[in-house]
Amino acid sequence: MKQQIFWGFVVLMAMACAAGCTDQEQGPVPELRSPALPGQTIVAIGNVTGGGQTAGVLTTGTIDTITVRAGLVPGAKPVNMENISIVYADAVRTEGLQPVDGFRGTPGEGSWGITAVENEIIPANNRLEDREVFEIRINPKAPVVPRQLVTIVIKPLTGTPLMLRLVAPPVILGGDNILTPV
Repeated sequence: MKQQIFWGFVVLMAMACAAGCTDQEQGPVPELRSPALPGQTIVAIGNVTGGGQTAGVLTTGTIDTITVRAGLVPGAKPVNMENISIVYADAVRTEGLQPVDGFRGTPGEGSWGITAVENEIIPANNRLEDREVFEIRINPKAPVVPRQLVTIVIKPLTGTPLMLRLVAPPVILGGDNILTPV
C-alpha cells in the first residue's frame, strides 16, 4: 500500500513538472486598461506617467508633463482626436488645456499634444481607430508636487469622458514617474 502511494506521488510530481516545462510560447501579456463606464469610448492603457525634474539632493522634484496612453473601448467607433477637450485639475486650479498646432508635438505650458501613435492605421489623420494607441502628453501651467492629487478629463465630442484621478509619487525623480490611480 505504501509503495503504491509512493509511486502515485512520483507520477503526479512528474506530470506536474512536465506541465510546467512545455515548449509552447506564452502570448503577449495584454496591457492594463482603465475600466470603461457606460457610453465611454476612450480608455487609458498602461500606466500614466509624469516627466519629473529633480530639485536637489535633499528635496524631491516636480512633475512638469503627464503622459496618458489612450485607446478605444473594444467595439467603439473611431474618435476624432481633433474634437476632444482635455481638462486638468488639482486642489488649487482647474484649467482647460489647448492642443498644440496640428495636434501632434510636444506641448508647451497649458497645452496638450499627441506625441506618438502605436499601430497607426492611416498616418497623421488624428483619428483614434481600433487597435491604435495615442500617446497624449499634457503640460499643466503649474508643476505637480509629491503626493499631489490630480484629475485629468479627456472628453470626446460625444459620449462619457475618460476621467483619471491620480496621485503623484511621494518622491519625484528625473525621468518617468508613475502616477497611481485613486
